[in-house]
Amino acid sequence: MALSTFTWEPDFAWQLTCSRRVNITTFETGKEQRSDLGAVPREWLLSFTDSESVISEIEAFWEARRGPVESFLWTPPKAAAAIEVRFKEDNFKSARSGLKLGSIELTLREVF
Repeated sequence: MALSTFTWEPDFAWQLTCSRRVNITTFETGKEQRSDLGAVPREWLLSFTDSESVISEIEAFWEARRGPVESFLWTPPKAAAAIEVRFKEDNFKSARSGLKLGSIELTLREVF
């Protein structure tokens, strides 16, 4: 089964989180030994401000994936190719300004 693609463009600002898993062993002498256990999946906090209908489409996409259950394809800002991601949280925050404008904030997490 082919993965769905998340195609909506986020607002100009986004946040990327990158980190690594490191095992730190401290010896009785006070010296430390560190070993790299690999990368932690990258995460992007994205905000969208658009018409009410576009925000509703994004909410429907989230619902169709059952929140963080199903993965999908997405192309990060400044990236040349799509990667596999899923929604990080089992909830999202959206708001409406009147009947025509809305906003939503989502975090996408890379799937290894």
